[in-house]
Amino acid sequence: MQSGHGSGHDVPVWNWVARDFALRPAKPTIDLEPNYEDHPVSPWPRWDASYGYFTDYDVRKQSYRSVFAGGAGVTYGHHSVWGFVGPRNDVINHAMMDWVTALQRPGARQVQFLKDLILSRPSLDRVEDNKLIAAGQGEGGEHMEATGDGTYAFVYFPTNDHVATIDLGRIKAPLVRAWWFDPRTGVGTLLGDIEGGKTHEFKSPPQGPDWVLVLDDAARQYPPPGLNP
Repeated sequence: MQSGHGSGHDVPVWNWVARDFALRPAKPTIDLEPNYEDHPVSPWPRWDASYGYFTDYDVRKQSYRSVFAGGAGVTYGHHSVWGFVGPRNDVINHAMMDWVTALQRPGARQVQFLKDLILSRPSLDRVEDNKLIAAGQGEGGEHMEATGDGTYAFVYFPTNDHVATIDLGRIKAPLVRAWWFDPRTGVGTLLGDIEGGKTHEFKSPPQGPDWVLVLDDAARQYPPPGLNP
Protein backbone atom coordinates (compact mmCIF):
# COMPACT_ATOMS: atom_id res chain seq x y z
CA MET A 1 0.00 0.00 0.00
CA GLN A 2 0.98 3.66 -0.27
CA SER A 3 -0.04 5.98 2.55
CA GLY A 4 1.89 8.64 0.68
CA HIS A 5 2.40 12.38 0.76
CA GLY A 6 -0.85 13.88 -0.53
CA SER A 7 -3.23 13.64 2.42
CA GLY A 8 -1.39 15.73 4.98
CA HIS A 9 0.10 14.48 8.23
CA ASP A 10 -0.82 11.35 10.17
CA VAL A 11 -2.68 9.34 7.54
CA PRO A 12 -4.30 6.53 9.60
CA VAL A 13 -2.09 3.80 8.14
CA TRP A 14 -2.86 1.64 11.18
CA ASN A 15 -6.44 1.26 9.91
CA TRP A 16 -5.16 0.19 6.49
CA VAL A 17 -2.96 -2.47 8.05
CA ALA A 18 -5.86 -3.70 10.21
CA ARG A 19 -8.05 -4.05 7.11
CA ASP A 20 -5.53 -6.26 5.33
CA PHE A 21 -4.89 -8.32 8.46
CA ALA A 22 -8.62 -8.99 8.78
CA LEU A 23 -8.84 -10.50 5.29
CA ARG A 24 -9.18 -14.27 5.08
CA PRO A 25 -6.70 -15.58 4.44
CA ALA A 26 -4.80 -12.78 6.19
CA LYS A 27 -2.67 -10.70 3.83
CA PRO A 28 0.84 -9.61 4.82
CA THR A 29 1.05 -5.92 4.07
CA ILE A 30 3.85 -3.37 3.78
CA ASP A 31 3.60 0.40 3.49
CA LEU A 32 5.94 0.78 0.52
CA GLU A 33 5.58 4.56 0.41
CA PRO A 34 4.72 6.43 3.59
CA ASN A 35 5.60 10.13 3.69
CA TYR A 36 9.16 10.58 2.43
CA GLU A 37 11.55 12.69 4.44
CA ASP A 38 11.76 16.29 3.16
CA HIS A 39 8.90 15.72 0.72
CA PRO A 40 6.51 18.70 0.40
CA VAL A 41 3.28 18.09 2.30
CA SER A 42 0.24 17.62 0.02
CA PRO A 43 1.83 19.14 -3.12
CA TRP A 44 -0.99 18.30 -5.54
CA PRO A 45 -2.51 19.88 -7.57
CA ARG A 46 -0.47 22.87 -6.45
CA TRP A 47 1.74 23.10 -3.38
CA ASP A 48 1.10 25.71 -0.71
CA ALA A 49 4.52 26.39 0.81
CA SER A 50 2.88 27.08 4.17
CA TYR A 51 2.28 23.32 4.42
CA GLY A 52 6.02 22.77 4.72
CA TYR A 53 7.87 19.49 4.36
CA PHE A 54 7.64 16.11 6.07
CA THR A 55 10.37 15.74 8.70
CA ASP A 56 12.15 12.78 10.25
CA TYR A 57 9.50 12.96 12.99
CA ASP A 58 6.76 12.41 10.41
CA VAL A 59 8.70 9.45 9.03
CA ARG A 60 9.07 7.89 12.49
CA LYS A 61 5.41 8.32 13.36
CA GLN A 62 4.18 6.55 10.26
CA SER A 63 6.87 3.87 10.28
CA TYR A 64 6.48 2.82 13.92
CA ARG A 65 2.69 2.90 13.84
CA SER A 66 2.58 0.91 10.59
CA VAL A 67 4.85 -1.83 11.92
CA PHE A 68 3.30 -1.94 15.40
CA ALA A 69 -0.15 -2.18 13.82
CA GLY A 70 0.95 -5.48 12.29
CA GLY A 71 2.66 -4.44 9.08
CA ALA A 72 5.27 -6.87 7.75
CA GLY A 73 7.63 -3.96 7.15
CA VAL A 74 7.90 -0.39 5.93
CA THR A 75 9.96 1.50 3.36
CA TYR A 76 12.00 4.62 4.11
CA GLY A 77 12.33 7.16 1.32
CA HIS A 78 13.85 10.59 0.78
CA HIS A 79 12.40 12.98 -1.76
CA SER A 80 15.77 14.01 -3.19
CA VAL A 81 17.15 10.48 -3.42
CA TRP A 82 14.50 8.81 -5.56
CA GLY A 83 14.99 11.47 -8.25
CA PHE A 84 18.80 11.70 -7.79
CA VAL A 85 18.45 15.47 -7.61
CA GLY A 86 21.80 17.14 -8.34
CA PRO A 87 23.97 18.63 -11.07
CA ARG A 88 22.82 16.07 -13.65
CA ASN A 89 19.12 16.00 -12.71
CA ASP A 90 16.72 18.88 -12.23
CA VAL A 91 14.81 19.56 -9.03
CA ILE A 92 11.56 17.59 -9.00
CA ASN A 93 8.49 18.73 -7.08
CA HIS A 94 10.22 21.27 -4.83
CA ALA A 95 13.08 19.04 -3.66
CA MET A 96 15.14 21.03 -1.18
CA MET A 97 18.64 19.48 -1.51
CA ASP A 98 20.79 17.23 -3.67
CA TRP A 99 20.67 13.45 -3.20
CA VAL A 100 24.19 13.13 -1.75
CA THR A 101 23.35 15.58 1.03
CA ALA A 102 20.07 13.75 1.59
CA LEU A 103 21.92 10.53 2.45
CA GLN A 104 22.91 12.19 5.73
CA ARG A 105 19.43 13.23 6.79
CA PRO A 106 18.34 12.11 10.29
CA GLY A 107 15.47 9.89 9.15
CA ALA A 108 17.83 7.81 7.02
CA ARG A 109 19.86 7.04 10.14
CA GLN A 110 16.92 6.61 12.50
CA VAL A 111 15.02 4.05 10.43
CA GLN A 112 17.59 1.39 11.35
CA PHE A 113 16.67 1.83 15.02
CA LEU A 114 13.17 0.48 14.32
CA LYS A 115 14.69 -2.65 12.81
CA ASP A 116 17.12 -2.98 15.72
CA LEU A 117 14.26 -2.65 18.20
CA ILE A 118 12.16 -5.33 16.50
CA LEU A 119 15.13 -7.71 16.32
CA SER A 120 16.02 -7.17 19.98
CA ARG A 121 13.02 -9.33 20.95
CA PRO A 122 11.47 -12.53 19.48
CA SER A 123 9.64 -11.33 16.39
CA LEU A 124 7.94 -14.32 14.74
CA ASP A 125 5.00 -14.38 17.18
CA ARG A 126 4.68 -10.58 17.47
CA VAL A 127 1.21 -9.21 16.71
CA GLU A 128 -0.67 -5.94 17.08
CA ASP A 129 -1.95 -5.66 20.66
CA ASN A 130 -3.72 -2.39 21.32
CA LYS A 131 -5.50 -4.01 24.27
CA LEU A 132 -2.31 -3.01 26.10
CA ILE A 133 -3.54 0.59 25.95
CA ALA A 134 -6.33 0.69 28.54
CA ALA A 135 -6.79 4.47 28.29
CA GLY A 136 -5.25 7.44 26.50
CA GLN A 137 -4.64 5.95 23.05
CA GLY A 138 -5.30 9.30 21.36
CA GLU A 139 -6.23 10.20 17.79
CA GLY A 140 -4.49 11.57 14.72
CA GLY A 141 -1.01 12.79 15.55
CA GLU A 142 -1.36 11.47 19.12
CA HIS A 143 -2.60 8.02 18.13
CA MET A 144 -0.66 5.24 19.87
CA GLU A 145 -0.02 1.70 18.60
CA ALA A 146 1.19 -1.35 20.53
CA THR A 147 2.60 -4.74 19.64
CA GLY A 148 4.04 -7.76 21.44
CA ASP A 149 3.91 -11.52 21.97
CA GLY A 150 2.89 -11.84 25.63
CA THR A 151 6.47 -11.94 26.93
CA TYR A 152 7.21 -8.34 25.89
CA ALA A 153 5.47 -5.35 24.36
CA PHE A 154 6.35 -2.18 22.48
CA VAL A 155 4.04 0.83 22.84
CA TYR A 156 4.63 3.85 20.59
CA PHE A 157 3.95 7.24 22.16
CA PRO A 158 3.91 9.80 19.28
CA THR A 159 4.15 12.80 21.63
CA ASN A 160 6.03 13.79 24.75
CA ASP A 161 4.23 14.27 28.07
CA HIS A 162 1.52 11.89 26.85
CA VAL A 163 -0.25 10.04 29.66
CA ALA A 164 -1.63 6.57 28.96
CA THR A 165 -2.82 3.71 31.13
CA ILE A 166 -1.17 0.42 30.17
CA ASP A 167 -2.51 -3.03 31.03
CA LEU A 168 0.53 -4.88 32.34
CA GLY A 169 -1.60 -8.01 32.53
CA ARG A 170 -0.98 -8.42 28.78
CA ILE A 171 2.58 -9.40 29.75
CA LYS A 172 2.23 -12.85 31.29
CA ALA A 173 4.64 -12.23 34.16
CA PRO A 174 4.52 -11.36 37.86
CA LEU A 175 7.20 -8.70 37.35
CA VAL A 176 7.44 -6.42 34.32
CA ARG A 177 10.61 -4.56 33.37
CA ALA A 178 10.00 -1.17 31.75
CA TRP A 179 12.23 0.91 29.46
CA TRP A 180 11.94 4.09 27.46
CA PHE A 181 13.41 3.63 23.99
CA ASP A 182 14.47 6.77 22.11
CA PRO A 183 13.69 6.36 18.37
CA ARG A 184 16.07 9.23 17.53
CA THR A 185 19.16 7.61 19.07
CA GLY A 186 18.27 3.92 19.35
CA VAL A 187 19.09 3.96 23.07
CA GLY A 188 16.96 2.35 25.77
CA THR A 189 16.79 3.77 29.32
CA LEU A 190 15.75 1.46 32.15
CA LEU A 191 12.78 2.60 34.24
CA GLY A 192 12.75 -0.39 36.58
CA ASP A 193 10.61 -3.37 37.52
CA ILE A 194 6.85 -3.01 38.11
CA GLU A 195 4.38 -5.46 39.59
CA GLY A 196 2.55 -7.21 36.77
CA GLY A 197 -1.08 -8.20 36.36
CA LYS A 198 -2.59 -4.72 36.76
CA THR A 199 -2.82 -1.36 35.01
CA HIS A 200 -0.11 1.27 35.36
CA GLU A 201 -0.03 4.88 34.21
CA PHE A 202 2.94 6.01 32.12
CA LYS A 203 3.85 9.50 30.94
CA SER A 204 6.27 9.85 28.05
CA PRO A 205 9.41 11.91 28.82
CA PRO A 206 9.19 15.71 28.36
CA GLN A 207 11.82 15.86 25.63
CA GLY A 208 11.30 14.06 22.38
CA PRO A 209 8.73 14.35 20.92
CA ASP A 210 8.14 10.60 20.42
CA TRP A 211 9.07 7.53 22.50
CA VAL A 212 8.61 3.77 22.66
CA LEU A 213 7.67 2.16 25.95
CA VAL A 214 9.25 -1.31 26.14
CA LEU A 215 7.79 -3.82 28.60
CA ASP A 216 9.43 -7.19 29.29
CA ASP A 217 8.85 -10.25 31.40
CA ALA A 218 11.62 -9.41 33.89
CA ALA A 219 12.50 -13.06 34.39
CA ARG A 220 13.51 -13.47 30.75
CA GLN A 221 16.42 -11.02 31.02
CA TYR A 222 15.96 -9.55 27.55
CA PRO A 223 18.84 -7.26 26.48
CA PRO A 224 18.43 -3.48 26.50
CA PRO A 225 15.99 -2.63 23.67
CA GLY A 226 17.49 -1.82 20.32
CA LEU A 227 20.54 -4.06 20.59
CA ASN A 228 20.48 -6.80 17.97
CA PRO A 229 21.18 -10.08 19.84
